[in-house]
This record gives sequence, structure tokens and C-alpha cells, in this order.
Amino acid sequence: MLLTLDCHERYHRPVVQRTPVPRAVAAARTRDALTDAALELFARDGFDTTTAEAISGRAGLSPRTFFRYFPTKESVVFHRDYWFMRSFASAYLEQPRTLSDYAALHATYVEQARGFDALRIRIETYRAAVDSSAVLVGREQEHLRDHATTVSEAVARRRGAGVDDGDRTLADVTLALYHRALRRWLDGPRSLDLAALIDEEFTRMRRLVR
Repeated sequence: MLLTLDCHERYHRPVVQRTPVPRAVAAARTRDALTDAALELFARDGFDTTTAEAISGRAGLSPRTFFRYFPTKESVVFHRDYWFMRSFASAYLEQPRTLSDYAALHATYVEQARGFDALRIRIETYRAAVDSSAVLVGREQEHLRDHATTVSEAVARRRGAGVDDGDRTLADVTLALYHRALRRWLDGPRSLDLAALIDEEFTRMRRLVR
């Protein structure tokens, strides 16, 4: 009788269909898992002593999977930073045309920083990971130059012109203001708001150059 009931329930139980996870979403999750694992290990053990095998193991994945997403240990460190600047450039180009280049950059940095409180631990871990290695500190400087290029090209595109020295100077200055605010945020109490600090830095600079 129990067997009969079991069979009846087995064959008449509603079938629950699982929605397949889109490939792009699954790839993003895997990439995030590897990035988080790498930064945690770099921050704790140092970049030089951490292997790709250790990173993939911490993420619960195989070394082959790691190299499917990242060609080197180094590339995993700056992955999110790269996409943040791409997102920044797109948001900047959507700013109202009535704003000056400086004002549009000001508004974009503030808008992009909203919600960073939820990412603070990730950002702190990134900072500790980079500071663990002279190689990564050097590579970060290269990436900052790339970011300046991204910003200057966005400024020129918004004006419908080619990149000039003024665009590069504006990119360098505003990136410096952003990173100054970011450092203040990371070094200060958790009650600080990054968007407010960025607004303060940009407002102060505007007053200085008047």
C-alpha cells in the first residue's frame, strides 16, 4: 500500500520546471566568484604567493575555468575597474547638453558613486590586494592612464570633436578628485558617504579656479 501511494505520488506530482540561467548571467557569476576569491587571497596572502589554483579552489572551480575567464592573475585584479569606467563613459554621454564638461563629469562621478556603501568591503579588499604587490601598484598606474584616456575621449565625443590637451587635463584633474574622495571614504568612518565626498571635492575645485 505504501509502495502504491509512493508510485502514485511520484507519477502525479506536479513537475517543477527550472528556468535556465542565461549563459551571460552564469558567466558573470563565475567571473565575480573568481574575482572575489582572488582579491581576498591577494589581500590576505599577497599577490606573489597566491596561485591560480588557489584562487579557483577558493571559488569552488577548476584552474581550467580560471584561465577560461582570465589570462593571468594580474588581469583579475582590474576587471571590475575596467567595466566601471566603461559604464562611467556611457553615463557621462547621457548628461544634459546644458551642462559644461566639468559639471557633467561632476554629476556623473556623483551618480556613479551612489550605492557604493554596499560595495565597500569589495573595494577595501581590492585596495589591500593592490597594495600587497609593487607589481600591482605599477599596473594600477597604467590602468589609471587608460581611465584618463577613456574619460578624455568621452569628453571629446560629447563635444563632437577630437581629443585635445584640454580634454586630457580635465580627465586627469577630475580622476584625481574622484580618487582623493575615494581615499577619504576608505580611510574615514563608515558613516561617510562617497557621493557626498566627491561632490565636496568637485565643488571645492570649482571655487579654487574661479
